[in-house]
Amino acid sequence: MFFYDMESHGDLALYEYLYRCIRHDIAHGKVEPGQKLPSKRTLAKQLGVSLITIEAAYDQLAAEGYIRSRERCGYYACALAPAAHAAQPADVAAPRTQNAPSNAPLLADFTHSTLATTMLPYSAWAKAVRRTLSDESAASLAEAASAAGSPELRSAIADHLRQYRGMDVSPGQVVIGAGSQTLYQLLVQLLGRTRRYAVEDPGYPLLTRMYEQQDAQVAHIGLDDSGIDVNALEDSGASVAHIMPSHQFPTGIVTTAARRRELLNWAREGDRYLIEDDYDSEFRMAGRPIPSLFGIDAAERVLYLNSFAKSLGAAFRMAYLVLPPQLAQRFRKQLGFYANTVSPLDQLALARFIEQGHYDRHVNRLRTHARKTQDALVNALHEAFNDRIAFAGLNDGLHFIMQLESERGERELTAAAEAAGIRIAPLSSFAGTASPSGAPTGTEPQASTASETSPARFILRSDSTSIEESPAVANALANAWT
Repeated sequence: MFFYDMESHGDLALYEYLYRCIRHDIAHGKVEPGQKLPSKRTLAKQLGVSLITIEAAYDQLAAEGYIRSRERCGYYACALAPAAHAAQPADVAAPRTQNAPSNAPLLADFTHSTLATTMLPYSAWAKAVRRTLSDESAASLAEAASAAGSPELRSAIADHLRQYRGMDVSPGQVVIGAGSQTLYQLLVQLLGRTRRYAVEDPGYPLLTRMYEQQDAQVAHIGLDDSGIDVNALEDSGASVAHIMPSHQFPTGIVTTAARRRELLNWAREGDRYLIEDDYDSEFRMAGRPIPSLFGIDAAERVLYLNSFAKSLGAAFRMAYLVLPPQLAQRFRKQLGFYANTVSPLDQLALARFIEQGHYDRHVNRLRTHARKTQDALVNALHEAFNDRIAFAGLNDGLHFIMQLESERGERELTAAAEAAGIRIAPLSSFAGTASPSGAPTGTEPQASTASETSPARFILRSDSTSIEESPAVANALANAWT
């Protein structure tokens, strides 16, 4: 009882996933009325999550009447009236508590990471929250609820970008949102639904779905070694291109200086824009950070997008957008009626967290840890596989590519790894529908032969294993792929 696979949380915050698991068990009688729940510390240790995650889940359950608190005694399940049984829709089915496909324990999951959440200095964050509650006025809380967000947080972000990304940004150009997905929607409303939006292929699958759900046309554009194909982009008829020039996901390609100039020239012709998605630039492990496209844009055609998800974890649903001055003015005029989607308290606390240097120190610790775990994993894989593997994109960010010489296809290798307790994603699984001319998305994806040809390529996250676990993970993967 109360054993849940927290790695299966998917896009949900950890606390929300845990809340849903316990709610499901209470509603279906697996947890009986009056049964005592584990203490918060016991459950946090048992599931390998933070105490804050347990507290948030318990608080939500108590607020909805699924559990009640007894002073000095703990939490107990409440009695519920019998519910009529009905088939659950697929999208609200009960969360999984175990991974059914494999009998082996989960050794590593290279598709997700909770490192940022587990390494967050919670004492410093809690102090920032307490100081915010005691010091901030009602007026500052009201300002944080405005469409663009808290002036304090926007100012802190502008200073951070100026210092670490070399971007000359004013707080008035910054817009705060509850995660990148919220900002994608605002982008379409700001730039227009009648445009065609170009996305990289292979690329982040959610982008296509988000733009299509906003009734925007999408064109998938292929990549070469220098970045997105500008000729295909030109032929596609797109007027907005969503790109990841500093560290493309999933290929890891860094857009060259020459290609960046080509992209800026493309954007200058007509009413065109580039959306620069800089999702993990803070985690480049070697050399200086790649300069932002926004920073070299003299024509004000680049919109800059970043998120705190990689640095603070999924529980902190905050992202930000930096708009060129003319678009910032349009945002205030057309979308200024919106209320901000991020809690004013969280915004003001994060502003303090950044201003006091806690954020930079936290990111530095994460980057150092990720580099050490990456090196340990790569060394262990080299020892386990000898000359059968090669790597690309090391030290460029939080993910890199492992290439394996094998006669087996990527699908078969992925299934074998899963059976050995290792969750891994092949590069081909991120392919969309790019055509040589960059044609718009069709109803039928093009067949991909990448998964059935040698070499096979897989995405590995630098922060998904510990140094101590790396040899066991590497040996298990080598045995599965022998």
